[in-house]
Amino acid sequence: MDNNTGTELEQPLISVVIAVYNGQDAVGRAISSVLRQTHPNIEMVIVDDGSTDNTSRVLEGYGALSRPGREIRVLRQENAGCAAARNTALGAVRGDFITFVDAEDTLLPHHLATLLARYEDVATSESGSRTVVYANAFRCTTGGITTGQLQHREKMPRPRRQRSVILDYNFGSLHGLFPRYFFPEVGVFDPEQVNVEVWELWLRAIYSGWRLDRVKQVTRIMSWTGESMHKQRDGVTASEELALRKTLRRFGDKLSTEERAKVLRRLNNGSPPAASEAEQALHEGRGEDATDHLKRAAEMLPMQRRVRVKSAIASLPGGSRWLVNRQRAADRSVGRAERMHC
Repeated sequence: MDNNTGTELEQPLISVVIAVYNGQDAVGRAISSVLRQTHPNIEMVIVDDGSTDNTSRVLEGYGALSRPGREIRVLRQENAGCAAARNTALGAVRGDFITFVDAEDTLLPHHLATLLARYEDVATSESGSRTVVYANAFRCTTGGITTGQLQHREKMPRPRRQRSVILDYNFGSLHGLFPRYFFPEVGVFDPEQVNVEVWELWLRAIYSGWRLDRVKQVTRIMSWTGESMHKQRDGVTASEELALRKTLRRFGDKLSTEERAKVLRRLNNGSPPAASEAEQALHEGRGEDATDHLKRAAEMLPMQRRVRVKSAIASLPGGSRWLVNRQRAADRSVGRAERMHC
C-alpha cells in the first residue's frame, strides 16, 4: 500500500473464502494469488476443516501477513465437510461482496477487478443487482495448463432460459462475485447435498429470481485430475435426486408446466449418468458403449451442445473410433494413465 491507502480502502471490500482440508502443498499458492490481486480492498477468511497434515502451520505463516486491504483471518473447526466449512466462513465475512477460491486453484491478478467491473455494468439494468458474475478458468493437470480445455465449455444460457437449463446441468460457478445480500436471501450451503451442494445452491438462487452472468475473460486456473467425478458418480446421482426433490417441494407452485415435467421426468427416470458413463467408456476405449451412452445423454440433456455434437459424431461410420482416439490423445496430454481395450 502507498499514500493512496485511504482511497483504496474506500473501494468495495471483497471477502474471499477458502475452505481447506489437508492442503499443505497447495493452499499457499491459492492464498498468494489472492494477495496479488489488483483490487485493493480484500479480506480472506480461511477455514481449516480439521486438517491432519501441516496445513495449520502454513496458514499461521500467511496469517502473519495480514494488513489493511489484505486482512487474513484463519478459523479452525473439526472436520465437517466443505459445505460446513464454507458456512462457517459466511458467518464471519464482512465484505460488500463474497467469492470462493478452492484451495488447489490459482487466481490471475485481474480476477476480482474483472468480476467487479462486470457486476457494476450489469447492476445498472433492471434486476441486474441480483446477478452473480463469474469468469472462465483454464484447467491445470499433471500435464500442465491446457489453454484449450476451459472449465465452462457450454454457451452461457440467456437469462430467460436459465430456469430451464439449470434443471439439466450446473452451468454456474462458485467462484463468482456474490453480493452480500445473496446468502440472506437464498440461504447457505446445504450440508446434506454432498457432491452437488453448489448445483443445489444455484437451483435455489435461480428459482428465487437470481441470474448468472459470465465474462469472456479467463481469470482463474483450476486444478483438475479427471478422476474425481468418476469416483463420486454414484454419490452424485443420489444427491442430484435429493436436490430435485427439494426444488419441487420449495418451488413447486412457481414451476412452469415444462419445468415441472422436466423435474418429474428426471425423478422418475433417475438422474442421467449417461454423459459421465460415455466419458468413461471413451477413456477405456469402449466405442460402442460410448455411442449408446451418448445417444441417451443427448436425449436427456438436450441443452448440452457438447453432448449432442459428440452423439452425432459417434453415430457416423468410424465416429466412435475417432472419439476414442481423440480421448486417448487428451488423456496423454493430462498425464492420465491409459486403460484402453484392444
